[in-house]
Amino acid sequence: MPSFDMPSFPHLSLLTLVASAVFIGIISVLLFNKQIAKSIRLFREGFDRHLLWTYWGLFKEKGWELFWGPTILGIIFCVSTLWHSPTLTWFLTYLLVVCFMTGYYLWRDGYEKLQPKFKVEKIIAQRTDTEVSTVTRIFLQVLPECVAEAPVLECRARLLLVSQRNTKGEWVPTEMNSPLKMDWDYYGHEPLAIEPGIGQRLNICWWDNHLTGVIPSVYPMPSKWRSIIGPGTFKFDIRMSAKHCAPIDFYVTVNLLGTKWDDQEFALLKGKQNGK
Repeated sequence: MPSFDMPSFPHLSLLTLVASAVFIGIISVLLFNKQIAKSIRLFREGFDRHLLWTYWGLFKEKGWELFWGPTILGIIFCVSTLWHSPTLTWFLTYLLVVCFMTGYYLWRDGYEKLQPKFKVEKIIAQRTDTEVSTVTRIFLQVLPECVAEAPVLECRARLLLVSQRNTKGEWVPTEMNSPLKMDWDYYGHEPLAIEPGIGQRLNICWWDNHLTGVIPSVYPMPSKWRSIIGPGTFKFDIRMSAKHCAPIDFYVTVNLLGTKWDDQEFALLKGKQNGK
């Protein structure tokens, strides 16, 4: 068999290697001067000794919990050491996984707090005076609230259907069966932001001491709203949605049958997936 000799490369001295490294560094600085300066500036702006020690404390606490605590990683590692002494390779691998999971859990806690979420659980009847001294209105309102620390953007609501309960206790759909935009208290029907700790109200319907029925707070107001004039129990199927949030379907019931005009029965209930 013929033999092939590998090509030999000249041996470089330590001085040559150092000079080459310095030359490459100078060229890199000249070519990427702006990028390097920007990276250094961003590093200095984002570096905070107090936050660094806070992060280290949280990292140590969470890492220690994962290492020895009642987690899947800790249980598997502790049980395996009862029969076999872990090698250095497996121990370092386990330590690397613990460090990765520690960083993940610390990141997840902050990430979830900044994800916009909202809920609709409160309902109120707001009594309001009008410009006519003899007329007083009551607005039925729900209060969507932020669940996380991030504001909920472009929040809007639509009235999907109005139903009336018949004598058999069944919900009968009325002619108000087209999706209509609902009005915010004082801010119209356009989408707005809901911020943590601020109770923004959504108008569902209203009535006054001169009317015998409820009037939905929607835009535009169709002429068929007159189909719900009169005493009785009504159900408003509503869908509320927002940017980067899953929509919430709920319904509101109001009973004007056999009660005083300013002492109605109403309730807020979560609907099924289709909002009914």
